[in-house]
Amino acid sequence: MPLFPQAEIDAAREREAARDASLRATTAGELRAWLTAQDDVADAVIRPDAPGTVAVQLADGLLAAVTVSTGDVLPPAAAPFTAAHQAFAERIRTWLTGEPGIRQTWPVPRTAALGVELEDGTDFTIAVSPRT
Repeated sequence: MPLFPQAEIDAAREREAARDASLRATTAGELRAWLTAQDDVADAVIRPDAPGTVAVQLADGLLAAVTVSTGDVLPPAAAPFTAAHQAFAERIRTWLTGEPGIRQTWPVPRTAALGVELEDGTDFTIAVSPRT
């Protein structure tokens, strides 16, 4: 016999999914506002079809999708990342390091992504991929 009724387990999963969706959307909104303040970002908008993703255009012309993920699995990219996307992820990591509320950031090896941990212990991943 299970320790908890299935309905209670399902309700807990739904609450966690709603919390994760809210965190992705809120973090993407904050990331968008922060990106637009950077000198070399020409445009940054939240994608209506993906509220956890910011569509970015840098002043040098690079197009990228910057996606917030709350799980241990990186979000699927529409296309393979390039060295330029990897460099942009590293720039985001450098920019975020030392920002108020950020405890630590780290690169995710062999990707164009970084991990972020907030002062309150919340952690998430930011992945940079080509924008389609």
